[in-house]
Amino acid sequence: RAAETPASTAELGRRTGTSPATASHHATVLRAAGLLTTDRAGNGVRHVLTPLGRALLSDP
Repeated sequence: RAAETPASTAELGRRTGTSPATASHHATVLRAAGLLTTDRAGNGVRHVLTPLGRALLSDP
């Protein structure tokens, strides 16, 4: 749910109470599963849920 709105790696870490390194690792796993995309945004990155990721978070 931390990625429901687009966020940088540092912001995902803040939202989840983890380090940026841990957030980055989790983002990599979610990206490999097709649940998240990552785009360059200036000097950083922006993580965004894919339609599949969003569908998995929606209420039934």
